[in-house]
Amino acid sequence: MDFRDALNIVTAELTPQPWDYTDKAGVTLTVIPACLREAPGYAEVNIRITADKTTAAEVGVTTTYMTSLLHALEARTGWEHSTSYGSDLNVTADSDGVALVVSETDYETQGHPTATVTIRVPEAQRLPLASALRRAADVARGWEDPR
Repeated sequence: MDFRDALNIVTAELTPQPWDYTDKAGVTLTVIPACLREAPGYAEVNIRITADKTTAAEVGVTTTYMTSLLHALEARTGWEHSTSYGSDLNVTADSDGVALVVSETDYETQGHPTATVTIRVPEAQRLPLASALRRAADVARGWEDPR
C-alpha cells in the first residue's frame, strides 16, 4: 500500500456517513457533504428529500450560508435559500418540528422545477438534524482550498 492509498482510507473513515431521517410515509431526508474541492465559502452540503423511487429533489447549500441555516434551526425560525441554478430550499420551524421543501431545477428546464418534495421532521429530530448539518458543513469546509 502506498501513501496515497493509506491517506484515502483514513479520509474515508473520518468522513461522516450521510445522515438520514425517514418519516412514517417513507419520505427520506438525507444530509451529506459534497466533498468536492472548492474555493473558500463554495463547498456544499447536499440536502436531498426522496419521496419514492422516482421522486426526489436535492439542493446544495454552500458553507457561506450554513451558519444562517443552523441559526434558523436552533432559533425555530424560517429560512429560504435559492441556488444560482434555480433550485430552492425552504425551511419552516415551529414548536412541533421542522418542515423542509426542496424544489430542484436543472439547466434543461430553464428555471421550471423538475421536482418539489416536502418532509416534516419532528421536534425530537430538529437538533440531530442541526448536528448533522454542522458536521457535514465542517467536512465540506475541509475540502475548501485556502488559496
